Amino acid sequence: MMQKVFTSWILGLMMVALMVSCTESEDMDPDDPQISNDLDFEFTLSGDESSYSMLIDGEEVENYAEILNSLNTDKSISINFWGPGNDFDFSGISWIPLGTGTYETGHNLGPGNGTEGNDLFMVAFVKKDNEKHFAYSSHAYGYLEDERIPGSSCTVEIITFEGGQTTYEFMNGTYSLFIGIVEGKFAGTFKTKEGKEVKVTNGQFRIVRELPPGATVID
Repeated sequence: MMQKVFTSWILGLMMVALMVSCTESEDMDPDDPQISNDLDFEFTLSGDESSYSMLIDGEEVENYAEILNSLNTDKSISINFWGPGNDFDFSGISWIPLGTGTYETGHNLGPGNGTEGNDLFMVAFVKKDNEKHFAYSSHAYGYLEDERIPGSSCTVEIITFEGGQTTYEFMNGTYSLFIGIVEGKFAGTFKTKEGKEVKVTNGQFRIVRELPPGATVID
């Protein structure tokens, strides 16, 4: 009798575990991929100047980094990396969720401005030999299926996130910019639509933006 009770108890636990496992699987978002790139390296940037550095196929690139104004500052930041020769369109990571954490391109931020009613997905790109290589999608907002790039990805870890989008008056003008400090690390595999591939490793950025002296914040 005791053996039957014990057996029934074990079977009951197994059924509960199976139900929990199935529920967890159903709750996983297929558009929110798992982390796939190595960020196990030291963050070394410091100082009051905004900057970044990264290795593109082992070759170091470094220059100015900035947070761009975008249509979705209520839920994300978009970072731009200036390239050699001050190429403004050299590299960038768009639609990174606000706050500290580790995020992967393809992260679904839900409905966004500029998406024509579609969801907004985190995307990234980098140039090599003046050719753009993409992570997750070549589409600016990431929602077009035929623009997605299989086998590509970029992982970003936001390690410092202080401040936010701020509206202020300065010298008879009104401005809205991200004011604060954001630090992070990134790495990934970037590809062209034709399948050309580059590896980005040891990427890091530190962005510092303060209110200009004499500016007045508007609530």
